Amino acid sequence: MENGYTLQTVERALSFLEFVAAAPQPPSIRDVSKALKLNITTCYHLLRTLMARGYIERNDDGGLELGDGVGVLARGYRRSQSTEQSLSDIVRRLSAQTLETSFLSLREGNNVVLKVLVEGSQKLRVSGLYVGLKGYEYRRASGKAVLAHLDEAAREAMLAESLTPLPERQRKAVVKGLEKELPQIRVRGWSADDGQTEDGIIAVGAPVFDAAGTVLGAVGIVTPTFRMDKSRDAFLDAVMSSAAEATRLLVEKN
Repeated sequence: MENGYTLQTVERALSFLEFVAAAPQPPSIRDVSKALKLNITTCYHLLRTLMARGYIERNDDGGLELGDGVGVLARGYRRSQSTEQSLSDIVRRLSAQTLETSFLSLREGNNVVLKVLVEGSQKLRVSGLYVGLKGYEYRRASGKAVLAHLDEAAREAMLAESLTPLPERQRKAVVKGLEKELPQIRVRGWSADDGQTEDGIIAVGAPVFDAAGTVLGAVGIVTPTFRMDKSRDAFLDAVMSSAAEATRLLVEKN
């Protein structure tokens, strides 16, 4: 958190839970109190809370063990890890199919952040991209793919942050251009950064959605313009198919 504040009670509850999870044998409440240097009364309060939520159980000998509530967290964590791996696999297959640098970017607040990057196998390929890249959503293919499918309030908020570095006159020109371009993106199913970021380079992206139809991000490729000109239809088909596969995965996981 930006302000650095944490809740002491929550920290103590988590420390309690972690201690029980790591203990070689079920500890007693006094073991926890001693190890965490907490008042025994405080430990009992924490124990009652964790037991009420199913995170801690007491065995017949009075020892403390993890409860069924932890299983919910574990399953969610495994599902998250499995989903991330599956999405990464989709990007790798897209790169193998097109031989081009491929990416997955996901929406985080008012940014679209590059999360997975797989370099192409061509001798001449695009460089300068990196995991964590964000900003310039108004011109990046992934950013425009997301902007095209946001509701008005969310789109305005993302644009407001993305356009902040630009002079007012340039901001107005960008917004006017997007008012025409974003509806076209929604209809055709893909977006493009055609030389807007770098001359001779084009990126194309297709949106990824969750089960509720909310746009989460985009899958796409980055390639020299001359190769896009030669293989345009094949590249666009591959990108949109990969985005559709990612959407199916996210829908099924939910």
